[in-house]
Amino acid sequence: MHAPRLLIITLVAGCGSQRVQGYLDDLADCPSSTTASTTGTTDPADTTTSSTTGTTEPDTTAEPDTTSATTAPPDTDPSSTTDSSTGDPPSICGDGVLDELGPAPEECDDGNLDPGDGCSKTCTLDIRVFVSSLQYTAGELEGVHLADASCANLAAQTGDPTFIKYRAWLSDSTTDARDHIKVGRGRIVLVNGLVVAESWDALLAGELQSPIEVTEKSETYHGSVWTGTRPDGTAAPGSTHCADWTSDSLQTTGYFGESNKTTAEWTLSESFINPDVCASYNSIYCFKTR
Repeated sequence: MHAPRLLIITLVAGCGSQRVQGYLDDLADCPSSTTASTTGTTDPADTTTSSTTGTTEPDTTAEPDTTSATTAPPDTDPSSTTDSSTGDPPSICGDGVLDELGPAPEECDDGNLDPGDGCSKTCTLDIRVFVSSLQYTAGELEGVHLADASCANLAAQTGDPTFIKYRAWLSDSTTDARDHIKVGRGRIVLVNGLVVAESWDALLAGELQSPIEVTEKSETYHGSVWTGTRPDGTAAPGSTHCADWTSDSLQTTGYFGESNKTTAEWTLSESFINPDVCASYNSIYCFKTR
């Protein structure tokens, strides 16, 4: 048997006495697993303890407050006029600040929107192109990469400080011209400022505005141009590309275009003699890469 509990309760006047009497009545009906606050000896079999200091009972009838304000989420409007990380306004084309990391990275920003100075109104660099003033047999090109060197030499003679960036529009048995020439998002522009196409994609789609008939010397050349390339920039089938532009043999052939054309013939002539024998003399197209 357990030792009798010693229960000490302080009676208080008025309604406090009624609460104590109510507490005693309720205690008689409570299961043994619940213990009320007591002062004195406790039964070790009891597992739940609570405090009865004071006579104030908690109010369990109050409803939760649902009117508290919620914190508004941060402004995520993509049209915000400031940079969320710095608080600075975003870069704008024509403000003279080059933004290379924005949603549409700027390739240039010269502080104006004049497209005639090489930096377009969308802050992209113009892609310069010319047809060579010199004509070569296929063997004289000595392959695609040495044809690049010929383009660079011609550009250097004009004083262009970026001459080393020029590449020849030539395909061979392993490489398409469009993959050989790496360009940006700008317009295709002749050395005299005339626009050939609004973009590289437009050029490959055949959307030429002007023929590529101006040489690096700003002279006009109407004639054949070694290309080995179809309008979409891929290699023209059915020829040896003059042994990848290393042969002058009369037994090998290569495809050419015509510099005075804005149709597909700019790169792949419909002439009955196309492909031509590799000993023939033709110019080459030279594009400025990034």
